Amino acid sequence: MKKLLAAAVLVAAVLAPGLVLGEKEKQPAVPFYRKYLVAGIPLDDRILLQEKRVEANPDSADLRNDFGNLLAARRFPKEAREQYEMAMKLDKHHFLAPYNLGLLYETQGQTRKAISAYQKSVDRNRGFPPSRFRLGRLYEKSGSPQKAIRQYARALQIDPDMRDPRRNPLIVDTQLLAQVSLENYPLDLASASMATEAAYLDRGLMRKLPLDRMLSSEDLKPSPTGPPAGTPPAGPSPVQVIAPSSPPRREPGPGVLRNQPAMTAEPTPDVIVPGAESEEAPPPLPTPDPGGGRPLYVGGAVRPAPPPTPTPVSN
Repeated sequence: MKKLLAAAVLVAAVLAPGLVLGEKEKQPAVPFYRKYLVAGIPLDDRILLQEKRVEANPDSADLRNDFGNLLAARRFPKEAREQYEMAMKLDKHHFLAPYNLGLLYETQGQTRKAISAYQKSVDRNRGFPPSRFRLGRLYEKSGSPQKAIRQYARALQIDPDMRDPRRNPLIVDTQLLAQVSLENYPLDLASASMATEAAYLDRGLMRKLPLDRMLSSEDLKPSPTGPPAGTPPAGPSPVQVIAPSSPPRREPGPGVLRNQPAMTAEPTPDVIVPGAESEEAPPPLPTPDPGGGRPLYVGGAVRPAPPPTPTPVSN
């Protein structure tokens, strides 16, 4: 009996550390980045606030994408990548997360992974020009000009404003813009010949999208002051014709007889033109008739005198 009791105590002593370790493993680990955050720094405060939002709604792909942006800005690339990948798993159509993941890889010099991420973004939304332009840029730097031209051409076809360096500073980086223009020339010519207001996207929304930073879910929301998406452009305001009205009647002031007719001032012309009452104009001077009574040519020239009749010569 004593031997059994001793054996039970020994087994319990051996299993106790394992049970304690199992309880510790069940507890959520403290995130790596949290111990480096400093209260009072705006970016760190935003990270803590976004962390609470994600914990309250862990299935939101938008919240995880925005959380990844904050972590990437704070130089925690591994944790940011985890949030992007989670957003991509939660929403199979989410195209911002792979786009931002491509930017993250690009800043780390991992070109192949960045290309793969941009390709996923293009597959999820083929009409999102920033992903195509970034993809074309990496193709150009990797020595694949034909692939780059196709991506550039498609991006500029969807959003022609990307040609403007003020809108897209990266456009000055490419050496293939002339070939891209030749690639798009037939399509541009056909589009210019069509009288239509159809568009691939909300141009007002795309013009505000920056191309030099990561994009959040707030960037894709329409401006609260602008018209809703799909609203046709406002045409010119109709001209309102106002019929002329008589001048307002002025009440006579003190000391003026009410029965006396109002005196209206005659407008004084700037230039006085003599009328019928003015003195008669002098008669025109007589024009001499240089032709001696002969009719005149059209235009005032004098008809020349006919040549003399030749006299017959007798033998």
